Amino acid sequence: MNGLDRMRWLMKMPMLSWMVMLCALMSLSVTHAEDAVASLGRETSALVIYNADMPASKKVAEHYSQLRGIPQQHLLGLSLSQEESISREDFKTSLYEPIFAYLKKNDFFDTEYEIIPATRERPGIVYENLKTSTIRYLVLCYGIPLKISEDPTLEERGAESVRIELRKNRAAVDHELAWMGRDPKRVLLSGPFENPLYHATRSMDIKPENGVMMVARLDGPSPEIAMRLVDQAMEAEREGLWGRAYFDSRGLQTGPYLQGDQWIRGAAEWARKAGFETILDDQPELMESGYPMSDIAFYFGWYAENAQGPLTRESVPFMPGAIAYHLHSYSAATLRSTERHWVGPLLHAGATATMGCVDEPYLGATPELDVFMEKILMGFSFGEAAYAAQRVLSWQTTVVGDPLYHPLGKPIQWLQEELTQARSPKLGWLRVLATNQALQQGTERATLIQLLEKETLSQTHPAVCEKLADLYLSVNRTEEAKASYERALLLKPSRDQQNRLLLNLAQLEQQAGNWKGALDR
Repeated sequence: MNGLDRMRWLMKMPMLSWMVMLCALMSLSVTHAEDAVASLGRETSALVIYNADMPASKKVAEHYSQLRGIPQQHLLGLSLSQEESISREDFKTSLYEPIFAYLKKNDFFDTEYEIIPATRERPGIVYENLKTSTIRYLVLCYGIPLKISEDPTLEERGAESVRIELRKNRAAVDHELAWMGRDPKRVLLSGPFENPLYHATRSMDIKPENGVMMVARLDGPSPEIAMRLVDQAMEAEREGLWGRAYFDSRGLQTGPYLQGDQWIRGAAEWARKAGFETILDDQPELMESGYPMSDIAFYFGWYAENAQGPLTRESVPFMPGAIAYHLHSYSAATLRSTERHWVGPLLHAGATATMGCVDEPYLGATPELDVFMEKILMGFSFGEAAYAAQRVLSWQTTVVGDPLYHPLGKPIQWLQEELTQARSPKLGWLRVLATNQALQQGTERATLIQLLEKETLSQTHPAVCEKLADLYLSVNRTEEAKASYERALLLKPSRDQQNRLLLNLAQLEQQAGNWKGALDR
């Protein structure tokens, strides 16, 4: 199939799932898409946990279970501290052990015992090993403690072999529950251990029998925000995740932090290949407050302690289902603040899903964003992608958002038909995506211009109109580009898109030597 045929094919939206389409365009195995389809509708694979001493926590759990159709038996209320921090002992007795007991009692876990006989050198030991599990996800609701504080009295055999900077037992609650299914006697709490499913190629392999329980939380500065995470995730599943992808790297070329920049640049490349309008800022400074970010589907950036820039404005244009992440050592030190650190402010601003660290993780032990983006675009759920992107467990990462959320879960023809019937403005984004995918496959710009000129949406949808203007500009058809940018301004664009259009027009006036026209913009 040549580029022109592919463009026409995409415009017609054939009966293929979004995942299969992306796999075909990016030369990924169709097996991955089949895994994604197989993992949809697995609400019975989640256990929802709430703080029985907080009515708001139970309300979040009930909201989630009602929308997702999760059976009542899959809800567990525990009497817990209402603080974000919990002691190691309280974590064990009031959280880990009750969850494990509930999983066994309700036949969600099937275990068997392994006896290691005593020798002259060591006593005998009995391990309880997990055989099978029907639960893959633990969903922690607003009010479940966030992090485990350091226990200076904990002494463990083998701790001396852990690097000194990693030799600590404070950790994220999520990460300590992620190894549920392993006998605790097999786990060294002083430091992280390797994630056996890092970079998993099959989403359904991520399960407790293979060493990983996916743990995420519906949380944030308020219970209302926690519930909104579910609403927005399900809206994106129904209507698609659309918009623009923003990546704020630091432009590093060498040094100890190069890896973080490479992750962000790699994630940007995945987004570009998938057809998202992709913006990569490689300046050392963060994007400034006035930066015209519009229709945000993805945001990945680093490295500031507290939220700043355009994501702290009074109104941030996150699209429903948007995934946002800012890499910083203490990005999730608290989830209750709308101003401190990053996870709370991002959720407050409207993001649907994010991740963060509750304590210093060191760069190599944070989620790898290029892997995460690759898995999302392969059709993994948010929870699956988050855990496939982490090299270690029993450490500092918390995953915030509905882990069952599949951003790319609905067949594309269904989306096309439903958006058309509803006369949804999101239909324009589908055309932008198709155009960008055709560009990635080498279709001539002149050909794409001809196709878009025949599209009604290029006259009625501001994003499609702007895309056509960008294409005109890329082939030096400046006057047509100006006319298309001007037309987009008349189509009631968002404030940020309007600012970007005006900046583009001012730049064109300046290049033409019309300084007065540029200033008038």
